[in-house]
Amino acid sequence: MEQVIEGGNSYRGVATTMKILSRSYFTESPHYNSIRNWVGRIGLYELSRKKEKRDDWIFIVDLTVELGQEKAMVIYGISEKLWQETVLPQRRGLKHTDGEILGIEVTKSATGEWIQNTLENLSQTVGIPRQIVTDKGSNLQKGIKLYQENNQEVISTYDVTHAMANLLKKELVSSESYQNFVTDCHRCKQQLKQTELGFLVPPSQRSQCRYFNAERLVDWATNLLNCPLNIFEQLLGFIEKDRVEKRLKDKFIWLDKYQLDISLWATMIQMTRTLEKQLKVLGLNQESITQFSENISHLIIPTSLQTFYQRILNYLKGEMEKIQDNRTILATSDVLESIFGKYKRFSQRCPLKDFRQTLLTIPLSTMNLTSNVIKKALETVRCCDLSEWINEIFGQSMLSKRKAVFDRSFDDMEVARKNIDL
Repeated sequence: MEQVIEGGNSYRGVATTMKILSRSYFTESPHYNSIRNWVGRIGLYELSRKKEKRDDWIFIVDLTVELGQEKAMVIYGISEKLWQETVLPQRRGLKHTDGEILGIEVTKSATGEWIQNTLENLSQTVGIPRQIVTDKGSNLQKGIKLYQENNQEVISTYDVTHAMANLLKKELVSSESYQNFVTDCHRCKQQLKQTELGFLVPPSQRSQCRYFNAERLVDWATNLLNCPLNIFEQLLGFIEKDRVEKRLKDKFIWLDKYQLDISLWATMIQMTRTLEKQLKVLGLNQESITQFSENISHLIIPTSLQTFYQRILNYLKGEMEKIQDNRTILATSDVLESIFGKYKRFSQRCPLKDFRQTLLTIPLSTMNLTSNVIKKALETVRCCDLSEWINEIFGQSMLSKRKAVFDRSFDDMEVARKNIDL
């Protein structure tokens, strides 16, 4: 189980590893399908396990989408008491095991009304939360507003990571200079990757949510422009020194026109990252604006970035207004994003990226795996229970449907053609 959940190894990879180890211990090793079933059964046990009813839950909620129509709404919960008394004093972010998965619901239509109903049903089981943290997706935002109509004491918080990424996106999407810079970076990468300068290629960008890591390109350009020539001469010792500078100019002269912009982009990114780090370790409270101002006091913010700076302050003011006392509240959903990242390592290995049993690896990420826990889980949840849950939630799999169409024999296809002709 630890190889799968903590190591991220595939079922077949774990089965092969255990087979190799078993030769030294003269024992049999499990088949990969057995390991897969164990993972599913333990995940279903954790998801179905009765959760504690509390009046201080913090919900972190998000939707994940794979291939097909289904969306899964995942609710991660941590008690406010544990966060304030254990996590905050340590000045760290949440670990997966600090909280637990309170619920996973699958739907083909994640409307605001459906989200509201899901939160209402969960609240009856585990209690009304004090706070809900989300990425402020439109459907989630609508569902939480509807939920708050009956639970006005619940605070809804906009995750700082998504908020800052969206501020950067708004600024950079409208910047013709930045868009040209990205295009030139891609062109540069294509020109360099098969040359002796291949180690200097610009970093790859994410296909989705690329403004989460805009700093990768900016840092690359900044470091390249500031690197002393003698470093390149040492690294390219097989090239004559007088040719190294010429070679670098040929390939990177295009960066000169972006030097001023790169400095501005770097300042923008530093402001957003400073606030993210602050809120992730100190939380959000009435002192957050003062703390932020002190943390960026060393930065020189040019006039052209004053509007961007004000937007950051507006985000802080908007979230602080929701706090009616001197409480410190959670301001990030990073822990759930991290759990989704681990889940996607499993889902990417599936022939078709639909949810099904793979979804049960999500609650496993928050478990403290011990022999006793695994023993109790496998004694509680049988293979037939797992199959019933999968069929009830998902029905026939996409892979099964695909095989019905594409894996038929030649004779079957001939019969089908004759039927069509008739």
